[in-house]
Amino acid sequence: MSSEVYRKRIFCAQLSAGDEVEEVFRVERVERRTGRKGAFLRVSLVDRSGGVTAMVWEEVERLVEALIEGGYARIRGAVEEWNGMLQLRVIEAEAWRDALDLADFLPRGPVPGEESMAGIRALAASIRDPWIARLVRSFLDDPQLAAAFAAAPAAKVNHHAYVGGLAEHTLSVMRLCAAAVEHYGDLDRDLLLAGAFLHDVGKTAEIAVEPGFPYTEEGTLLGHIPIGYAMVRERIAEIPGFPREIAIDLGHLILSHQGELEWGSPVQPRTAEALVLHFVDNLDSKVATARVHLAGVEEGHGPYVRSLGRSLFRRAVREASAEPPARVGGGPDRGEPSLFDPPD
Repeated sequence: MSSEVYRKRIFCAQLSAGDEVEEVFRVERVERRTGRKGAFLRVSLVDRSGGVTAMVWEEVERLVEALIEGGYARIRGAVEEWNGMLQLRVIEAEAWRDALDLADFLPRGPVPGEESMAGIRALAASIRDPWIARLVRSFLDDPQLAAAFAAAPAAKVNHHAYVGGLAEHTLSVMRLCAAAVEHYGDLDRDLLLAGAFLHDVGKTAEIAVEPGFPYTEEGTLLGHIPIGYAMVRERIAEIPGFPREIAIDLGHLILSHQGELEWGSPVQPRTAEALVLHFVDNLDSKVATARVHLAGVEEGHGPYVRSLGRSLFRRAVREASAEPPARVGGGPDRGEPSLFDPPD
């Protein structure tokens, strides 16, 4: 076993059809299937840039021993295009047990976590209620907590599942909540912004910032909602005289944000602010999930996404037309009835 730290030279996002590859990847998933010619393997390989599907058609029984889910393997193969998607045909594989630079296998989002945190701070600075503002600052002014928030993923899979994902998702939810306040007019803006910032704060302790984003012991046994609620109550207890009503209303936002008991919320949303937070949070996560699965689709049918319960579709971006097309068929211009005319 070598004492040197191996650093990747080729990442998934750099692969092109025709490439001959010999590189180390993290094995995320191994599926054993049977086709007309016998058993084969469909393997998901990942690194910090994304992932690629690898196919093992030959020597399945030998190579499957090297492909351990959650482990690392050096893969030799050829990149091919199939149904418009890239896949790696595996020729050889061996389990990798030497030292690695784990940063090579931590996916990162399009926006650095620190940049999203700057946006969160800007919105938090607009909170006027002194009690709520002080509570929010107690989190943002904690260097350890702020660093953990900037680094954490928002989920293990599906949406914002990368370094910086929690801050990116949280900022998006805060902005959407601020827009909802402008639209509806009678919502408690300060409470809603604080709830949007704190609704997933427990994920800083639920998910480890390690390749594969494994759940921590606390995350496995408690979950991010109880963890986050406890974190907020602890901070409130350190602020003498903190209003009881604000503590209850903010706690309700955190505990109810997933909407339904079967989805992990101890209570259902019962205030207008809680309903807004739940649906905005759900909207942002669903749109982010769709974007991930449509990333490689230029136009037409996309993949079936189990978490959304449907297959996706992308329409090519339409170019703006200078003038509407000339009128065709009947209608008032020709003195003839149209299907779109109102009834007599």
